[in-house]
Amino acid sequence: MKVEAIREDLGSVGPVIAHQIVEAMSGKRTTIDTHAAEAQAAKARRFVVAERRLQEKIARLHDQLLETRTSFHLSADRIARAVQVALHIAEKPSLHATNWPGTPDGSVFHVPEIPGWERATEGLYHPHTGRRRPITFDHAVAKGRDDIVLAHLNHRLVQMCLRILRAEVWSSDERKRLHRVIVRRSADASLVQPVVVVSSRLLVTGGNHHQLHEELTLAGGELRADGFSRITQVGRIETLVEEARVVEPTNEVIADLRARFDRFEDPIRTAAEARSRERLRFLENTLERRKRGDIDDITGLLNELEATLRRELEPAKVKQLELSLGLENEKLQLRRDVAALQARLDRIPNERIEEIAAIERRYSDFAHRTFPVAVFFILPVK
Repeated sequence: MKVEAIREDLGSVGPVIAHQIVEAMSGKRTTIDTHAAEAQAAKARRFVVAERRLQEKIARLHDQLLETRTSFHLSADRIARAVQVALHIAEKPSLHATNWPGTPDGSVFHVPEIPGWERATEGLYHPHTGRRRPITFDHAVAKGRDDIVLAHLNHRLVQMCLRILRAEVWSSDERKRLHRVIVRRSADASLVQPVVVVSSRLLVTGGNHHQLHEELTLAGGELRADGFSRITQVGRIETLVEEARVVEPTNEVIADLRARFDRFEDPIRTAAEARSRERLRFLENTLERRKRGDIDDITGLLNELEATLRRELEPAKVKQLELSLGLENEKLQLRRDVAALQARLDRIPNERIEEIAAIERRYSDFAHRTFPVAVFFILPVK
């Protein structure tokens, strides 16, 4: 039974035990020494448990990543469009869609030489063939391939483009090259009045002004001639924005929209602030779960470290190690190492308290700030 358990944990019983089994079957041995193999199997079991926990955590984080990507609308085509707009603003050559074997149309792009942006295109050349590779913003397209480079959110090209767009959002009117107002035409027959939608940057902070969350929100309502009426259904707002198509408005339409917006700017701003407060109330549970997760992570890490140090500092183990050393200076170094490990072990209880307190402070005193970023005017069907 012992041998079978060892085989199950390690995949084999090892040459030493195998030789002992042969001797036992031939009558040369009446017992089998499995102590060393059982100790190795115990380590293997701990490793398997730790690996399973790690895989479970990776799966949870992957689900969280997919959820975040969906809620933040981080689709490949949106990232590609942001990069193209930033390159246009920076007066740099644009990306060119290219047909690439085994990929959907419009998902792979050729990156031209970009003067002054050499760092943004590092890594495009294949390390073995030396050929310059195209890029894709789609994780599914790049999966399992080395002939295409994945331009993810932290890729230098994407990061440089996002920095340009952020700078344009907050640049002064004299330097502004990115317009933040657009007019669209709705296909919704039930819409009879123009709608204004404000896209705002919502920043949630905690204790010591620590940034906890950031996202874009949408808020708006009907822009009537005699007043502003907020649309409280977020889904309705998102549908109007997504399904409306860009139009080129006449000067008369622009003048009318501007006059209405200027007249009701205060209630429009109030609607954006109200949306931020509503979103913060919803996020409180999410942030609370994140806080508990952070506390569990640091507690588990310190508990694991504590258990490891206690195993290393077992008197019998230290004594055995000391007996195996011959030179006095080696024994002196061992005693120093043991003292250092003991000091580290003694600090863990206070460190656990301090780390948990720091996390509690970080997730306390929630506050939000709203920064309007862009305005959509949505016209009713003609």
